[in-house]
Amino acid sequence: MAAESPAILGRLENSPRWFEGNGQSKPVEGLGKAMHADGYIFFGSGRITDTFGDTSHRIESLPSYMDGLAVAVGAKTAVVPGYSQIPIPGAAGGHAGTLTLMGIEGTVELLTFRISSSAPSTVRLALLVDNLGTDTGYVSRSLRLDVNGVEGAAAKVLPNGQPDWIFWDLSGLKKGDEISLHAESSHGVAALGGLVFLSGAEAVSRKPAAAGPLPIIDRKVGEFSREGEYIKDYYVYREGDTFHLFYNVGAAGDKQDWQQPGNEKAFGHATSKDLKTWQHHPRILEVLPGTWEGEVVSAPSIIKHDGIYYLFYTGFDDRVCGRQSIGFATSKDLFNWERHSGNPVYEAPPWTARNESGWLDCRDAHVIKYGDEFLMFTMVTTAEGKGAIAVASSSDLVKWKDLGPAVVTFTTPESPRVFEHGGSYYMFASSAHGKELFKASNPKTGPWESMPFQWPAPGFWSGWEVVEDGNRTIFSAFEWKSFGNFVRFWDVRWNQGIPKVMY
Repeated sequence: MAAESPAILGRLENSPRWFEGNGQSKPVEGLGKAMHADGYIFFGSGRITDTFGDTSHRIESLPSYMDGLAVAVGAKTAVVPGYSQIPIPGAAGGHAGTLTLMGIEGTVELLTFRISSSAPSTVRLALLVDNLGTDTGYVSRSLRLDVNGVEGAAAKVLPNGQPDWIFWDLSGLKKGDEISLHAESSHGVAALGGLVFLSGAEAVSRKPAAAGPLPIIDRKVGEFSREGEYIKDYYVYREGDTFHLFYNVGAAGDKQDWQQPGNEKAFGHATSKDLKTWQHHPRILEVLPGTWEGEVVSAPSIIKHDGIYYLFYTGFDDRVCGRQSIGFATSKDLFNWERHSGNPVYEAPPWTARNESGWLDCRDAHVIKYGDEFLMFTMVTTAEGKGAIAVASSSDLVKWKDLGPAVVTFTTPESPRVFEHGGSYYMFASSAHGKELFKASNPKTGPWESMPFQWPAPGFWSGWEVVEDGNRTIFSAFEWKSFGNFVRFWDVRWNQGIPKVMY
């Protein structure tokens, strides 16, 4: 596999041309004197004008060593009036279109292709790019080429409305290598005119043009949903070759509100061997009216100790609206559960906010083993009204000692999920008010520092969970959607302690 992403090799500014004369193999000198064109793809065609269409509007002649090409969800082709024509060998006239993604914020994956086999020792990838304007004019944007998830250096796209060629050399490509183009924008539109694959080899065969639209990028490992239900906070526990998923469950509707009758009165339970095909099982731990868990049971989290499974969860008291505390149930088989007789075992610590109505934030507990003790992380609100993740310790999973706030952050930092990787600890927190990924060397004492993370787009994703599968890391989250949320699972690649999700 290619070890790292290449540095930007060069740029050819304000040039729509890519070949010399009328041949399909000899590029202009600026793209490489001794290079030959192995293949190409240009987006947008003369069949549409002043509008957007699907991604089938392109002219292509792909090299034989390319095994797949996909575009981002929401990307469209467009023909732009007055855009510089790109002459296409063997075709009447020229080409004046782009692959465009509108309304993006931050960095998104615009296009990806995969190598099959027999690639030349060095492939030069030339990208024809533009910086389309918005209602507020032109703004600076950049492109980045990643190889197998390793980020490359960003290339700025000039805000002058003229196409530029940017090119990289990719060496040592092997079958299965994946090259992704990422576009960054503070607001507005990102656009790509086309790609040309170049090498020093003179005889590279080409594939015939594919019919229909290009496939959409979708790397998900798996997905979970159930018709008629919604899913919110959940937990995935792997035992042997089986994944057990426990989740807040309610009737799918336009609001998906825990306060609507019948919602979140027990946990759903499903199992899978591959995170794709699921078998459903009877619900567990139904609410007990007139108790600390009489209104709702929520946010399961499982840890195994001395051969026994402990499922920690949040109870909402039906006698005081919004009063939350933490209890647990135990099991020997993950199917039959018995509540702890001393529940609840943890309540909001004294430094958190008390409301006159009785509402008390103390939910979404997550428990990990650390050394010879256990740590519990819960979402709370400080006396000053700030969102926080509290941390507590225990030697027996029953008696808990408050250690104060692990982090103080945005309002209602729900679903804290802590996990270890490579000797460091990471913590997810997310809600409608914000989202953060934190990192610390010591999960008990911190400090927890915010770190960069590329969140999925579009959509509102919450309840981040982690599945450790040997050397493989899988992240997951559920998307808030009317009439049925769902969980999606993605592969993760690591680069110097920073996780990158293969969305």
